[in-house]
Amino acid sequence: MVKELVNGFKKFRESYFEKKSQVLQQLAEKGQSPKTMVICCSDSRVEPSILFGTGPGDLFVVRNVANLVPSFTSRNNLSIGSALEYAVRILRVKDIIVIGHAHCGGVAALCESINNNKEGETTDNQTDFIESWVDIARPALSKIDYYQNDANIEVNSERAVVLYSYNNLLTYPWISDAVSNNSLEIHAWWLDFKSLMLWEKAQGSDSFIPMEF
Repeated sequence: MVKELVNGFKKFRESYFEKKSQVLQQLAEKGQSPKTMVICCSDSRVEPSILFGTGPGDLFVVRNVANLVPSFTSRNNLSIGSALEYAVRILRVKDIIVIGHAHCGGVAALCESINNNKEGETTDNQTDFIESWVDIARPALSKIDYYQNDANIEVNSERAVVLYSYNNLLTYPWISDAVSNNSLEIHAWWLDFKSLMLWEKAQGSDSFIPMEF
């Protein structure tokens, strides 16, 4: 796989760099000035630059397991908090988009942990970091009944986590101020990469509606 990456970089140099070397030169000399920040999952199936047809310098991207944004007061916010602060206060991005996705392993791990706790079960396959990290979003799933035989539980759980991160963004004072001043907009999206459908949080509601193109 490493050899494939090296070959891919070679092709990138030959195709992209030869045609757009001026763009990369400007980015090197003048620095970045992206207008959009994307917070998405580390999942290899979700690649923002490919999904949205963007190039170097267009997106300020933060990735973590299950696309989580801890609250401003959380002890777990150091990494994502520093990225948010840099994006909003230094780069002055105009939009922040939280993107969740179908079949998210991080959300599935949280759901499994919640189920095990309810049933008093313990697992032998405990992780060093994953369970503690995704547990940040446990409050997001408090209203979901996992005993119901509902085919939409997985989707509803993933979207609830996206909404949780979206709402947590507003706990950061300088994000809340920027939104109030209309200098920043925040968005919550959910991607079904199987059908390649993109859903967005409806205005004034926690429901998701499919985007129209």
